[in-house]
Amino acid sequence: MQSEQVITERGTGTPLVLLHSSLSSKTQWSKLSEQLITGYRIIAIDLYGYGESEFPDSPNQFSLAKEAARIARIIRQYLGNERFHLIGHSYGGATALRLAHENPSRILSLGLYEPVAFFLLDQSEPAYRIMQQVEQQIASNLAKGDIPTATAHFIDFWSGQGTYQGLPVEKQRMLDRYINKVLLDFQAVLRETLRAEDYRNLALPVCLLRSQESPLPTRRVAEVLEHTLPRLEAHWVPGGHLAPITNADEVNPYWINFLRHLREPAGPEEDERAKLLL
Repeated sequence: MQSEQVITERGTGTPLVLLHSSLSSKTQWSKLSEQLITGYRIIAIDLYGYGESEFPDSPNQFSLAKEAARIARIIRQYLGNERFHLIGHSYGGATALRLAHENPSRILSLGLYEPVAFFLLDQSEPAYRIMQQVEQQIASNLAKGDIPTATAHFIDFWSGQGTYQGLPVEKQRMLDRYINKVLLDFQAVLRETLRAEDYRNLALPVCLLRSQESPLPTRRVAEVLEHTLPRLEAHWVPGGHLAPITNADEVNPYWINFLRHLREPAGPEEDERAKLLL
């Protein structure tokens, strides 16, 4: 059995699996978990190298498929063959997409907040090249042993210049612990072999959230997903890329309503429409 420390399990009901962003942990979902605890069995998982989780054994061979395979193993340990809802933010969203591609029949629905699925973009477009440059800068800093600068580059890209320096020193050191895994996350999504066309037949209900305040690359990924996934609803929210953490009160209602509508039986008008389609 996977160590209990890498997961938080709360509530009873239909399973809901939560995957956090890079440089975060399962604890980022505490507010959403509290709001859904009465109707769902919530399983929040630490991704490789974050929170209480182990660092990947073979970093040079690390991939998004390996990240998703570990999550799939944990889910099997706790849920067996039971179907589940899945929500992922940023790198957790990219992992969720990979997991959904491998296990579409197991997943009831998919909630995404700006998945960093840069592999869906054409490698010649500016949005993709921006992320390559961010990865290269972080890799260069780490190769020099300059961990704080690597972490600052990552934090400031998503949250604005000077954000890292404005944090308390103890918070900086905590984030520094995870920057080597952040580099692996970048490499995993930039080297992923799946493309947008591989997701065209993913017929799950999907709720995609994104922010106009976020950098171009994640907005472009969201745009591609809107034109690719057949059962997708999309919403704009305030707060930028980290909104599930910084603006949870504005983000969470979208997912709560999405899940609630999936649970509610169809009304008379929807029933009649469904009959006409048969």
